Amino acid sequence: MQRSPLSRSTPAAFRFLALLLPLLLAGCSVLFVSPYDEMTDRAVSELVTKTETFLGRYAATTNEMGKLVKAGRPYDDEAAKFYNEARGATAAILLRSEQKDKNNEEIQILKDLSQRYDALEASHRLGRITTSSAAALHRTERALLQVQLTKKHIGTYKTSSSPPASNL
Repeated sequence: MQRSPLSRSTPAAFRFLALLLPLLLAGCSVLFVSPYDEMTDRAVSELVTKTETFLGRYAATTNEMGKLVKAGRPYDDEAAKFYNEARGATAAILLRSEQKDKNNEEIQILKDLSQRYDALEASHRLGRITTSSAAALHRTERALLQVQLTKKHIGTYKTSSSPPASNL
């Protein structure tokens, strides 16, 4: 007598997974994040580029020994303009992000980013920017970029795994 591959001696969890696997491979998908938005991705990339350019001009730098290599620039009108524009760009991205379902993580990161610009500006008013004073801003930028890259990857995966449209 030949036994079925999913006989009663097979653990229930394994049988369940074996029955569920074809459904997963058939392309059924549930999105737990909002879909990729190219405009948001571009705006985030542009904001990060402007921020890094600003920090490159204004932040003090040290060598491996901790010795000051470049003093950095003090807070001035150009810096004030940058912080205002960065907060404005963040607010515009946030406004767009709030219009999408399943976007709580991105929304929270954008709110945090706005606070990071406030904190860096307050620190900059007191003295020059350092690597450590910009660290929280960098972490928040990386988190926001990671969300965008993940959404892009998911969108690319879904597009490439979708069957081609018929030409009817």
